[in-house]
Amino acid sequence: MVRLKLQLKLFSREILLFTATLLLGLFSAYRILGSKSVTILPGEFNITDFIVLGIFIAVLVLARNKRRFISFFYRCFLILIIFTGSQLIFGAFFVSPFDLMLSLIFLTIFFVYKNVLIHNIGIILGIAGVSAAVGLSITPKVGVILLIVLSFYDIISVYKTKHMIHMAKSMIQSGAIFGFIVPPSLGSFLTNKGEAQDQVGQQFMILGSGDIGLPLIMVCSLVRLSLGVALITGFFSLIGLFFTHLIFVNQTKRSPMAALPPIATMTIIGYVIAQSIIL
Repeated sequence: MVRLKLQLKLFSREILLFTATLLLGLFSAYRILGSKSVTILPGEFNITDFIVLGIFIAVLVLARNKRRFISFFYRCFLILIIFTGSQLIFGAFFVSPFDLMLSLIFLTIFFVYKNVLIHNIGIILGIAGVSAAVGLSITPKVGVILLIVLSFYDIISVYKTKHMIHMAKSMIQSGAIFGFIVPPSLGSFLTNKGEAQDQVGQQFMILGSGDIGLPLIMVCSLVRLSLGVALITGFFSLIGLFFTHLIFVNQTKRSPMAALPPIATMTIIGYVIAQSIIL
């Protein structure tokens, strides 16, 4: 009989970060939807959107050996995501110009206090804000398609071409990590970010922003439909995170894995179940 391992301490920190992002993004989407000053209309992805996404990925893959360029690019993109996401989050709770002021204050803190906790708070704000806005601008149908297509892309890019692994290594080397730095203990949240980067794969692990952001986009797209459906779907994404954790810690040899497919699968299942229960 095969006994599955479960690292509860590690999973508790993963689910803490995931849940904080999920709830903040969902609540912000709900607030934005009810705000008369913000108008986000649902639309459809077209061929141009996929071409732009393809070009973006191609640039990252082709430039991965040009260390200075890619390092500068990653840093700028991370700053843009955190600033945009935090402004969207603060804008859901505060009127202008306080949203801008708070975003600039946090960005200053992000640059000054370079530890794991501040980094993760920045990722929470960035992912939650951007995902809420994108989720409200698409339909649930598009959200499902994105999860399916990008899950297959995740599998291919990690296990076949392996370029996702190369990109992740480049991000870590550049200091611009697009994801959560999961520490080995609660006290390690105060570890210097540079020290944590040197121990990724040993004491610290990375939970990619796409593994959280894409399911959150799907969940936020459901807010227009029903808050109950969105909450149930979000709960199932947490179950998907649990399955991802089980797969990761029970590997024969610890190596990078495609984390999105289990999370995306449970998110879609949750959406189907929630619809049948509530609608």
